[in-house]
Amino acid sequence: WGTRDVTQGPVELLLGLGMHEPMRDLLRRVFIQQNPDGDWPQWFMFFPRDRGIRPDDSHGDIVYWPVLALAQYLLASDDGAFLDVELPFFHPDGDDKAEKTTVYGHVERALQVIERRHIAGTSLAAYGHGDWNDALQPVDPVMRERLCSSWTVTLQVQTLETLAKALRHVGRSQLALPLDALAQATRADFQRLLLPDGTLAGFAWFHEDGRVEYLAHPSDRTTGLGYSLLPMIHAIINELLTPEHAAHHAAVIREQLLARDGARLFDKPPVYRGGVQKIFQRAETSTFFGREIGLMYTHAHLRFAEAMARRGDAEAFWLAIRKAVPIGLRDVVSGARLRQSNCYTSSSDPAFPDRYEAQERYREVYDGTIPFEGGWRVYSSGAGIAFRLIHERLFGLRRARSFVVIDPVLPRGLDGLALETELAGRPVRVEYAVGARGAGPSSLTLNGADLPFAREANAYRSGGAIVATDVLRERLAASGNVLRVVLG
Repeated sequence: WGTRDVTQGPVELLLGLGMHEPMRDLLRRVFIQQNPDGDWPQWFMFFPRDRGIRPDDSHGDIVYWPVLALAQYLLASDDGAFLDVELPFFHPDGDDKAEKTTVYGHVERALQVIERRHIAGTSLAAYGHGDWNDALQPVDPVMRERLCSSWTVTLQVQTLETLAKALRHVGRSQLALPLDALAQATRADFQRLLLPDGTLAGFAWFHEDGRVEYLAHPSDRTTGLGYSLLPMIHAIINELLTPEHAAHHAAVIREQLLARDGARLFDKPPVYRGGVQKIFQRAETSTFFGREIGLMYTHAHLRFAEAMARRGDAEAFWLAIRKAVPIGLRDVVSGARLRQSNCYTSSSDPAFPDRYEAQERYREVYDGTIPFEGGWRVYSSGAGIAFRLIHERLFGLRRARSFVVIDPVLPRGLDGLALETELAGRPVRVEYAVGARGAGPSSLTLNGADLPFAREANAYRSGGAIVATDVLRERLAASGNVLRVVLG
């Protein structure tokens, strides 16, 4: 199991389905793989017979994912008792010899790792062995301590704030206070150090002489990369940008990173020099121009879709979702070659013959003269993310044990859409009326009567409707229920 993968795709699939018990079991299996020092391996073997086969290190973002998944589980399940379950850390000779502590003891060990890894004088996460993009592991070991991935910083804020919210939700408010403080400090350093000239840099290199060099930014003269998708979209998703800054970065993505087949990781490929390493290992040695090397990784494209939903850009969100679904793909991506229509594809790969031609002819990705192949088909966490986005963002039904958030993001062309589903254990037909905004319900009626709701916070648009599960149970009949959702 890839630690990062299993705590995204499967977790988000189970959240979208409201399947709390399998998610609890998944979390237990992940937490018993945590090393006593507080970090997790990049991946681990599922079967006990192979327990000793695992790497000695991991990328700088890995420590966040199990903690974030736990927080998401607590918010959905109300299962605060899980924090007190005693679990072992990993020991190569078996659980009988392992140190044991509560689940929250495991979390505290992970939080210590997060605090230890900050770049000196800041609350920003050091890069370590890399981030989500496996192609960008640093060549120079010194960079591990002095390079900062802006994307990992957004993940740090998301993890801390989600965990703090979850702890308050299950009655552990005192534990949330230090998390709030670190999240606020990280937000402040993000604004102060990672937005040179108002545009988010992909990386910040903190040199020992006090200089800060920005990579994957218009000022970058080292890598040749001008813009980086991941930090921009995750900064929008986690509201680290003001509405004005979010609008600016959405425009940058449209102008610099959005090609015919979807959102691309950078505005151009990293320079290939025949395999000679200079800054990033695999990006500069891989002869294959696909997946993250080819720059359209569907997993990241789906997070772009999520960012557009967060902003309430219904048309951009809907188009992005259609580009991730292989059925009917050639209607929205001209030049897409035939591919398996019943299988998630992990990337869209421009059909350049080699890295040199990809480097020289990359503008053809944007101007429409190069065809696109489907990448790996059975891989990664993207399929689970796609399911949750369609269920919780497009249809707007986000279920938790004690409440439901109704927050569809629908284009005008889907006005009149109807969905047969289940809420609070009863069958419900959900009917959507789409107005000018396409996001943020203006009214809800259940079986002809107004349904009371609270408004979810959203920095960029009118937020979703929070409806208590108990209220739904009181008002739902055994059958024939109709929920009408009106969007602006």
